[in-house]
Amino acid sequence: MQKIHFVGIKGSGISALAQVYARMGCEVTGSDTDAVFFTDELLRQAGITQVTGPSEQNVQDADIVCHSPAYGDDHIEIKKAKELGIEVLTYPQLLGRLMDGRAESAITVSGTHGKTTTTSMIANMLLFSKLDPLAIIGSKNYNIGSNGRYGFGHMVAEACEYRRSFHNYAPKIAIINNIDFDHPDYFSGIDDVFEAFQTFVDKVPADGALITWGDQALCRQLVSKGKVHYFGLNHTNDIYATDVNEERGTLSFLAWERGQLLGAVKVRAIGEHNVLNVLAAITLSRILEIPFAAVQESFAEFGGVYRRFDYLGRIGGLEVYDDYAHHPSEIEATLKAVKRSFPHDHLLTVFQPHTISRTMAFLDEFADALMLSDEVMLVKVYQSARETGDRAEELTNLLAEKIAERGKTVHLVNTLEEGTEWILKQRASQAGLVLTMGAGDIRGIGEQLISVHA
Repeated sequence: MQKIHFVGIKGSGISALAQVYARMGCEVTGSDTDAVFFTDELLRQAGITQVTGPSEQNVQDADIVCHSPAYGDDHIEIKKAKELGIEVLTYPQLLGRLMDGRAESAITVSGTHGKTTTTSMIANMLLFSKLDPLAIIGSKNYNIGSNGRYGFGHMVAEACEYRRSFHNYAPKIAIINNIDFDHPDYFSGIDDVFEAFQTFVDKVPADGALITWGDQALCRQLVSKGKVHYFGLNHTNDIYATDVNEERGTLSFLAWERGQLLGAVKVRAIGEHNVLNVLAAITLSRILEIPFAAVQESFAEFGGVYRRFDYLGRIGGLEVYDDYAHHPSEIEATLKAVKRSFPHDHLLTVFQPHTISRTMAFLDEFADALMLSDEVMLVKVYQSARETGDRAEELTNLLAEKIAERGKTVHLVNTLEEGTEWILKQRASQAGLVLTMGAGDIRGIGEQLISVHA
C-alpha cells in the first residue's frame, strides 16, 4: 500500500485530492495548523484521521510527500523528505499525475471566476447521469457532501491559473469560464494572464475540446487544436440562454443549442454569472451526449456549494448569507444579482478584503463595486501568510475613505467579534439581508450571528 503524506492537508483543493487517494486505497496522513476548517470533517469522513502538526517524524516512511504550493523547501517536512530521498510533489503536480491516468476522460474547469461553482455543477450533473465521476472541487458540494469524490467515470477538477498551476494538467476537455486580471502578486497584467491561459489550452489534444465564454473577446482569442464550443447569452454562441428570470435566490431560463430549444432550466443560484456557469455545464453535456432531462434534473436538485451565496439562517427579519467573492468583478456580479433577486430588501454587505497585494491593486475597483450595496461594513484586510509587513489597517482605512467619498454609508471594524456585536445591536431588529463576503474568515460573522439566535 502506497503511503502519501500531505503537507497543508486542510486546504480546499489538497484536502479533496487526499480524500480521493484515501478512497483509492492509499494510506494517507497529513499535517496542518490546529485551526478548525470545514475540511476537517470531510477528511474524517474519508477515514483520514492521522492529521497532526508539522514534524520530521511524519514523513519518515512516506512514499510521496505532497504539499500545497504555499509551502517551500524550507518547510520542516519537505526539507526532511528531500534529505531522505522521498519523492516530493506539489498539489498541482500530484493532481496532474492522477489526471494523466484518466487522460481520455479528464475534464478541467478554469477561469479567473466561477471555477468552484461550475466544477460542482458538473460533478452533480455527472452524478445524476449515473456516470460515477471522480471530482476535485474547491469547496464542499452539498449534494455530494464533500469537496472530493472517487469514482470510475469521468474526472472533473478545478484548474487554477495562479502560479500557472494548471500547466501541470493535460485534460481531454478544458472549460474556461472567463479571463480576468487577478493575483497581482504573480501576474504582471492581463497580457501575462492571457498567455498563461493560452499555454494551458495548447495542452488540449486535437481530438479534445475547449469550452469557453463566447461573449468575452479574450476567450474568443484562445486558439485550440481541439474543437472549440462557445457558450454565452448571445445567440451567436453554440449554447445560449434566453428569458432569464431571477427571484429570491432562484434562476430560471431557456437553454438553446444553435437555434434549437433544449428546454427550461431552473437552479438555486443567483446572477448572470451563474447562468454562464450552467451554460458551460450544458455545453459539456452535449459533448458527452447526456440526455437533457438528466441535465434539467441535476440543476433542479442542485444544493449549492459551501461559501457560494450560502444561506446561513435568519435573525428575526434578517436573512444571513455568505459568499466567497473577493475580486471586484465577483463582488459586482454578486451584488447586482442580489439586488435583482431581492429587489425590495435592504442589503448590508460585510466585506473583508483578501490579501494586501489585491487590496492595493484594486482599491478603486473595490469601492466602485461595493456601491451596489445599500450599506457596507468593512473588516480589516485578511493578510496572506505569504505577505510581509503590516499595511492591513492602513489599506482598510483607505478603502473605507474611498467608499465614503462615493457617498455610501460604511462601518469600519477590526475584528469579527466587533462586526457581530455591531450588527446585533444596530440591525438585528430590522428586516433585510446581511451578506458576508471575502476569501478570508469573514464567514465567522454570519456563523456567530446565527449561533447567538439559535
